[in-house]
Amino acid sequence: MRIVLINPYYSEGMGYLENCLPKALASLKHEVFVITSTGQVYFNQSFYKSSYEKFLGAPVVDPVRKEIDGYILQRLPFRLILGKVILKGLGKVLIEIKPDIVQTFDPFSFLNIQVLLRRPFMHYRVFTANHIMQSVFPLAKAGGNSMILRKALFYLTRTLPGMLINRYIEKSFPITVDAQNISEKYYSIPRHKMRIIPLGVDTQLFTPPWSDELKVKRIKKREKYSIDEDEILCIYTGRFSKGKNPLCLAKAINVLRNAGEKYKAIFIGDGSQSEEIRNIKGCITIPFVKFNLLADYYMMADIGVWPREESTSMLDAASCGLPLVISDTVQATERILGIGLTYNENNVDDLSTTLLKLKDSEIRQKLGKKGAERMINEFSWIKIAGIRLEEYNLALAKE
Repeated sequence: MRIVLINPYYSEGMGYLENCLPKALASLKHEVFVITSTGQVYFNQSFYKSSYEKFLGAPVVDPVRKEIDGYILQRLPFRLILGKVILKGLGKVLIEIKPDIVQTFDPFSFLNIQVLLRRPFMHYRVFTANHIMQSVFPLAKAGGNSMILRKALFYLTRTLPGMLINRYIEKSFPITVDAQNISEKYYSIPRHKMRIIPLGVDTQLFTPPWSDELKVKRIKKREKYSIDEDEILCIYTGRFSKGKNPLCLAKAINVLRNAGEKYKAIFIGDGSQSEEIRNIKGCITIPFVKFNLLADYYMMADIGVWPREESTSMLDAASCGLPLVISDTVQATERILGIGLTYNENNVDDLSTTLLKLKDSEIRQKLGKKGAERMINEFSWIKIAGIRLEEYNLALAKE
């Protein structure tokens, strides 16, 4: 079938859904197109310059059409209304492609409206999604009068329009149970029009270092960063921001080392906490690296740690056989069930105590093995692409 995936932004060499899902769908012999703006990921966020510009370049690039990993990427000019993307020329491109399926990745956006307005004339099937979880959704948190006003505005501009718009979609794919709850409560998507489909991991790229060849590679990689084999190396990847708070991990490493424990941590990314993390003994920082190079860094580590918000990188780390430590406020606990531990969010002492629970290599290996198996069985991009294709085929089978 001919599938169009529409996202407000895109950056090459990343491990996001808009990079990995089209690759998986294309590998299953479908014609796949990604239509997006000329904006990079987070191009309109205040932290882009400090966190991403050195890695990705200018926040807005030129329009282009080219093949990547078996699918066609097409970047279109755009404009912003209320901070949301509207793609210029989207209708013309859809007419040229003649898709069977159009998939967006928001429960409500101007892109959804653009797609649905042309649907009666082209007869493609429309699917949406929701990747917003409670930990990053402000309206799901308690607040004062200002929050009441924000909720009222949200209801008028999102919930009410959603009641109409969601009548014309085939299905929406929230990635977790709490994302599903947000879709229903705040975006008026009925339960019968939702199916939870998680984000995935490239299990061919992210593999545990259990073969003799990879064990040698792991040792050499650790030697490069002066990591002794008896030292326990934690890893964090992503923005070094207050919202993600990798600094909490750095401080926990400091506590452990002061207590004589052989722990270190490597942080891959950039952001406002960079300098403070870099100045803590036992902590190594390196800039963002391309997605396809991250496996080498997970392979050299022993524990994956994300102190606050969820990240798809957690799945990549688990696929490499790492036990995980994440915040106890995370709602999507299915990601770490049986393969990791939680700690009291932002509590340095509790994080250091939790990391000590994984000091025993046999415990780490047991959790890591279970995690790697779960990623293959439940979270591989090929498996997830297959589930989406089931839903697409069901929609196309309708008269």
